[in-house]
Amino acid sequence: QALFLRAPERTFRWVIFAHTFPLLAMAHLRALFGLIFASQFWAGTGISRTKAYLTLPHAWKHLESDVKLSSAWTEQEVLTVIAKLYWVFTNPVTVGRAYLVGGNNTYECRTGDGYPPMEPCPNDGIIDDIKPTASKFLRLGFHDCLKYKDGTGGCDGCLDFTNMFNRYAESDHHTMPDMTTTDNNNLAFVGDILEEIYTNVDFPERSPELERSLKESGKSRADLWALSALTAVHYSILENNKACNGERDFATGGRCGHLFRNIPMNYPCVINMTTPMTFFTGRKDCARREKPKKSTWYRRRAFETKKHEVHPNPQANGKETADFFRDWFNFTRRETVAIMGAHALGSFHGSVSLFKYDWTKGQSHILNNQYYRALTAMPSKMSTCGDPPRWTGGPRGIPAPTGWYVRPLRKNEKGGPFLWFHYYKRCPECRGRTNIETEGDGFFRSDFCCRQCERKTAKTIHPACYAKVTKDETALGCDVGLHLDFRTGKGGIPHGCRGFTTKTQRWSIDAIMAAGNNGVDYYRTEPKCKKQREDDGKGSLKMFQVVELYAEDQQAWVNDFIPTLEKMLANGYSSHELTPSFSFVGVRCTHRSWGFKCVKKC
Repeated sequence: QALFLRAPERTFRWVIFAHTFPLLAMAHLRALFGLIFASQFWAGTGISRTKAYLTLPHAWKHLESDVKLSSAWTEQEVLTVIAKLYWVFTNPVTVGRAYLVGGNNTYECRTGDGYPPMEPCPNDGIIDDIKPTASKFLRLGFHDCLKYKDGTGGCDGCLDFTNMFNRYAESDHHTMPDMTTTDNNNLAFVGDILEEIYTNVDFPERSPELERSLKESGKSRADLWALSALTAVHYSILENNKACNGERDFATGGRCGHLFRNIPMNYPCVINMTTPMTFFTGRKDCARREKPKKSTWYRRRAFETKKHEVHPNPQANGKETADFFRDWFNFTRRETVAIMGAHALGSFHGSVSLFKYDWTKGQSHILNNQYYRALTAMPSKMSTCGDPPRWTGGPRGIPAPTGWYVRPLRKNEKGGPFLWFHYYKRCPECRGRTNIETEGDGFFRSDFCCRQCERKTAKTIHPACYAKVTKDETALGCDVGLHLDFRTGKGGIPHGCRGFTTKTQRWSIDAIMAAGNNGVDYYRTEPKCKKQREDDGKGSLKMFQVVELYAEDQQAWVNDFIPTLEKMLANGYSSHELTPSFSFVGVRCTHRSWGFKCVKKC
């Protein structure tokens, strides 16, 4: 018996499946139904037309994995998954440990100073590096949508596992990689958590159950991953708004407060989601033939691909960064600047990327336009989490002037990676008149400076008490390059501005790596660069102007960021392949003793 299936155009015209003769051996089935013509099979789906035929088992395999479309999502399914994700974001350590310990699972790791063989990691404290915070789900959304080197792919629910489980150790051997391209290191654990949500109706604990698992009901991982990125943005903007109103946020319990409540502002702190954020569905997961048949030393995941993605250079300048997004995401210059604002959410992990600290110190758990305010060196105050949080500025509490130093971390043979440090010209941290500062010289850390900052003005204060100081707030070249125009060389070394090479300093890889400091100021190199003037053509804003617009107008950034995020999460698909299935307008999530309940109110 043969079963003929029909479907609309752009799916498939006909497929013949052997569906009976259960007593025949597979060899007889192959002989009887050996030819299925590739030219008739799923036209336009990417399956190679060069194959003359597919044997029956191959036909089943391709139908199962290569051309499976995500089924439709109901509103209740979306709301249930959002509630699950809210619980994960709020309790990342608890959920992570429950997965590892309660689920008897492992998370692999290799540690060392950069060159194989790397040694297995101890499990002590590893959850702090891999805990599934909202920022990691947003990062996963971007990395999933990178295309492969052959130009295929996009948002397909799969990751290249190259360097996935590396955990770099502190070392002075200069043997670390140059970090001129990113990878997916540390994202497998986020994928593990999402895989549990995908296959398990009641994961995590204390979250609402699905009637059927997402896998069983025909959803794609790619759609789930996109939904998790959108939910991370929704959650983090609401966390911002709670902190704006002086409420206790979930991530810090109010210990970090909100910077915008403590400096003069010319726009509202609260973000209004006036631009609807929409969840589009219909993404396809990567094909089974693109997945490795077995892993090497780590546990095999269903979302691993053996294809290699094209990753950006974190140390690139503004033009190089914009060119990458133009070539691989079809972004304009303005869209590139808009999407990079996602870096306001989250922190660097030195053991994962060699880069350290936060883009927005003490504020990295919320999403707002502070990223752009830092890039443009707007006067501000240094944030320190505590009970209560502290805000350190200039004399008599005025906002501190800010700027950027660039430092070679000297972890590889080319002097890099190179990291930009945000400095504040500020007073020391004081509790009353007692100095509790940890940065700067001994004089800066004296109680005398606390008294000076309390009484004097910026013009009359002792100059040693009002100094340019950095503390745990950093950015990448691809960030700073959106506003400042510099060039990059081997290993990502930035150059081409006044301030790199001076009368006393020769800024080069050889000088940086020479014994001693060789005249190079490793800590206070302050480039005086021109502004980044790349644009989208006649009549459009220059990139530096877009950065400054977003720094002055938070709502302007949000209005650009949301559609750009949606465009990113549709990479690899044409406009008619995805369906708008759910709007976040009116979504309300209430925290209860057993978890979250999310509803949609019009």
